[in-house]
Amino acid sequence: MERIRVTHDVAGRTLTVWLGDPQQEHISTLTDDEVVVMKSQEDLLAGELPPAQALLSSLTAKAMSKAGLSGHFADLYPIVRTYVAERCFGTRVDLEAETMRSHLRNPLMQEGIAGYLARMIGRLTVEERPLAFEKAEFRLSETQPFWWRRNLPPLECEWTIFNYVATYNDFERAFAEFLDSASDVVRFASLGTTEQGRSGTRFRVDYLKPSGAIGFYHPDWVVVQSTPDGEASWIIETKGRHWPDTEAKVAAMERWCERVTRQTGLVWRFHLVDQADFERRRLKTLALAVTPGEGEGTAPLPLG
Repeated sequence: MERIRVTHDVAGRTLTVWLGDPQQEHISTLTDDEVVVMKSQEDLLAGELPPAQALLSSLTAKAMSKAGLSGHFADLYPIVRTYVAERCFGTRVDLEAETMRSHLRNPLMQEGIAGYLARMIGRLTVEERPLAFEKAEFRLSETQPFWWRRNLPPLECEWTIFNYVATYNDFERAFAEFLDSASDVVRFASLGTTEQGRSGTRFRVDYLKPSGAIGFYHPDWVVVQSTPDGEASWIIETKGRHWPDTEAKVAAMERWCERVTRQTGLVWRFHLVDQADFERRRLKTLALAVTPGEGEGTAPLPLG
């Protein structure tokens, strides 16, 4: 017997019935009683063209999934229907027309429309508020102990705040050794960030992903630098490769530094250190590390 899974969304006022494997691609049908029936793409392609309501329900569900939005299917569905009928194709279209339903059933078409809607949802639902500090007197040195099992044995440095430096790979280990020897670094700490984005510390910055969903960014390092004008605090990200949301993270972190500097009067800056750029230079100061292309010599630093 085919397995059936039922999900009751109290906030969205819908009942979702999965007739097949939930991990497969699905199209949904919204009944008059606000029951969303999920069917596999193969089942639908094998039969007649689904009605416009089913296709639009699928678009709505996909857009919500991409935007990380839940509990608002009933609110979003009429907006999606109006958008597709009146704006999506540059002119008003008949959603029940066979040609239009054939286009809307195309997985690439659905993916494109859902992706655009998710990005618009993200922009409209994000609200920028004044910075509020959960615990203004919190010190990084008060971070609770956390486990670390990467890039062992653990690295000990003189100028780090913690007893060990939590490095994820050899590049981060080399960067920590550089910070420990840099003449203008007063103190530093690795924030315990893993590739999955979890952090051993409490610091994070929210940002808007290209998909439209809200992401949580945990930077790699915090560094205090000695400058002729006094101390400056740096949030530093070490990157061996760039991901689709890297630019969004950088923009969010730069805005955070600007706002914190204005609000506290303390200097905060952000810099992304590229692995290839870092490894081709011999650096002795953080000032050179945050100035791409400048340095002493071109020999790479050892990674051992």
